[in-house]
Amino acid sequence: MPDETANLLLPYLAPEQAQKHVTHNEALTALDAVVQLAVIDRNLTAPPGDATEGDRHIVGDSATDAWESHDGKVAAFQDGAWAFYQPRDGWLAWVIDEARLCYWTGSAWADVADAIAALQNLALLGVGTTADATNPFSAKLNKALWTAKTVAEGGDGDLRYTMNKEGAADVLSLLLQTNWSGRAEIGLVGDDQLTIKVSPDGSDWKEALRADGQTGRLSFPNTNLLSDYAVSLLPDSGRFAGNAAKTNTVGAFSLPAYLTLYNSSTAADAGKFISDNNDYGGTQGTLQATVKDLIDGIRSPAHRRHGVEFRVAEITMGSGTASTPINVESTNYYLSALPSFGPMVPAMTFHAYIRAIDAPVLWSRQAGQTLIVDGVDGTEHALISPADGWVSVTVQHLTDPYLSVGYQPNLWSIYAAASGHRYQLACLALMGGITRVDDNIGVIAGINRWLP
Repeated sequence: MPDETANLLLPYLAPEQAQKHVTHNEALTALDAVVQLAVIDRNLTAPPGDATEGDRHIVGDSATDAWESHDGKVAAFQDGAWAFYQPRDGWLAWVIDEARLCYWTGSAWADVADAIAALQNLALLGVGTTADATNPFSAKLNKALWTAKTVAEGGDGDLRYTMNKEGAADVLSLLLQTNWSGRAEIGLVGDDQLTIKVSPDGSDWKEALRADGQTGRLSFPNTNLLSDYAVSLLPDSGRFAGNAAKTNTVGAFSLPAYLTLYNSSTAADAGKFISDNNDYGGTQGTLQATVKDLIDGIRSPAHRRHGVEFRVAEITMGSGTASTPINVESTNYYLSALPSFGPMVPAMTFHAYIRAIDAPVLWSRQAGQTLIVDGVDGTEHALISPADGWVSVTVQHLTDPYLSVGYQPNLWSIYAAASGHRYQLACLALMGGITRVDDNIGVIAGINRWLP
């Protein structure tokens, strides 16, 4: 039987040994020195002059005085003298003055943190702060650095930070805050288009930039407003009163040549906005109810009496079903109105007000188009119900010339479900290029307004 234990080299009691208590006490003293090992320091190279009973140190390199030749050992001040314990592979020691856990490699003391090669499937991680279920990874710091692993280190020199969301309708963004209140957001917010949004207070958000994922085109929704420069290309300014209507007033109803009715649909006059109307204190006539509803929606009370006159067209769907129907919510809708065929430019913006009367009507969306219905962007067909009242519709149309015949797809098309279904149109406008249209714009003057 050996005289000492295998790991801590504690002395065994011999069967016939005298003064067994001495051997037992030696073992207890050794246990007291190395069990739950916490040392005051690991860098001193000479014994401190103020050592007290039980103090423990890791002897530094090139030690002198009473610690000479004991580099790396655990020095314990016991019974007024220094005792030394040789560490074995894997011993752990808590270094109090560094608040650091170390381990013996077999030849030196090293930080446990340096030996951790991977942390897998952590539920929470807090750096300088406490993580929680809402923020399972939390960091509180003043600087952060991400750098690429070099080729010399086994990497490729690149650094790509990948963020992923589950589906297009989810949110993937970087939210920038001031005092915990949002001020800017960059990312894929509810769709797959890169956007930048800003806010003055964390609740009222404005979209400053949008990048189309298919075309790469940039739009600045709140920068390029219609009032900045846009002029309609329609010769009658969308007023349904003929191309000669260049002043504030209009005459009789006239269906413009640029508007094509399909499947035996017909058009009729549904009323006129009258400048200096009786409804708001004037003397020139009373507005029809549908016209009053529109002007009430797009003008403040102080600006409803006077204005640029226009007429409203009422379209009645015919009995034809010649076009390929569009099925929405289990209902087939057939083509009723569209622009006349002719050369088109690759980028155009169209705006109009529409009101369904008897049943829902469908404003179709073509490839490459964005439909903006009452200020809300969409990439699907827009179903407009009678309960919606007057609706502002903007079509932003982009066509790749290489993939276009030059006159199709249609800039816009309106579909109805059955013969006799009626809808109304007002204030049509067509602008070259892509622009944002204020939903309250009303009539947009045509370019011939300024021609002789």
